[in-house]
Amino acid sequence: MKIRRRRFSVGTPPRALLSMLEYAVLLTTMSLAGCVSGPSPAELRSTPIAAVLPQGAPPVVDGRAGFRPVFCSELASSPHAPAAARPCNDWLWRLPDEPPPELAGSEMAGRSANTVDVVLVPGAFSECFGDEAQPFADGAQLLRSRGYRVETLVVSGRSGTEHNAQQIAAALARYQVTPGHKLVLVGFSKGSMDTLRFLVDFPAQARMVDAVVSVGGPIMGTPAANVGAGTYAALLKKIPQESCAPGDGLVLESLKPETQGAWMAAHSLPARVRYYSTAGFAARDRIARALVPSWRYLSKIDTRNDGQVVANRALIPGSTLLGYVNADHWGLAMHNEKYHPYLVKRRDGTSFPTATLLSAIVAFVERDLSATAPEPH
Repeated sequence: MKIRRRRFSVGTPPRALLSMLEYAVLLTTMSLAGCVSGPSPAELRSTPIAAVLPQGAPPVVDGRAGFRPVFCSELASSPHAPAAARPCNDWLWRLPDEPPPELAGSEMAGRSANTVDVVLVPGAFSECFGDEAQPFADGAQLLRSRGYRVETLVVSGRSGTEHNAQQIAAALARYQVTPGHKLVLVGFSKGSMDTLRFLVDFPAQARMVDAVVSVGGPIMGTPAANVGAGTYAALLKKIPQESCAPGDGLVLESLKPETQGAWMAAHSLPARVRYYSTAGFAARDRIARALVPSWRYLSKIDTRNDGQVVANRALIPGSTLLGYVNADHWGLAMHNEKYHPYLVKRRDGTSFPTATLLSAIVAFVERDLSATAPEPH
């Protein structure tokens, strides 16, 4: 288990590589996206979201009433003034079917109960672009300042879920859970899929895991994986292998709806683990410039998407839904606008408070797990 460090060869700046990749995706998807007018925020929040789940899968449990006050209280105490100055409801969508908030939930915010270890699992291609592509870097720093143990796994950026599940198993085999603590895995984007695959493929080892949280995970796959695959493949061949090893090359294949949907339908997740889901979608003003074409492409399928994942395909069966976040896919967990101001430019320039999201998730999950005594790991 280790924190990801940069491993780029001299003369190959990671920011340039990421810009090339983003620009290639922008050009490729632009030709397929067509002209789709973006819905207004009022239209996006006007109807409930029906989760796309495998037939016979356990339903999603609505936890939004408990999560919202935790998030809002964390936001109110946030040192990030621009985001904290916005109303809390500006960052979490409130849909017609959300129950009234549980006021008791706000009491948990800001508390450092310190009864969980947190391990972050990054998404597709994150290995290729160094620390700037690691999810929740600011949130991890905030939690550590409160005494939490937070680590980030290194998984193959260009491999499928089976390959990365093996890497997660290898990393956790060396990990010793803090005595008396529970282990929470937080997957961002494809990292959520890799984590679920680990639980299924390594059931004995998965017993050390108490909870899994998906943030923007394409749990049932994403149609975006069917767009621009040729460009991705051609460009990634030019990235030095010491920066981004080719792995098994199945990253995009594993993200396709037909691939991931079939896997989810064929496998049951371990019942002893608790699952939590957070999805994102946004109106045009909060979509990064390089994500606009794929956002428009996905909007032909469902307007409530984050530019990479459709919200109704982002929920783990049987999980507790924490909330729908008003952010695009990158904005859910990263502040890469600092490194790529042109490609990540948004009409609304206030960054989503990612540290608040992670700290609120940990506070909520920690409280939810507290009713059960830790099992021996």
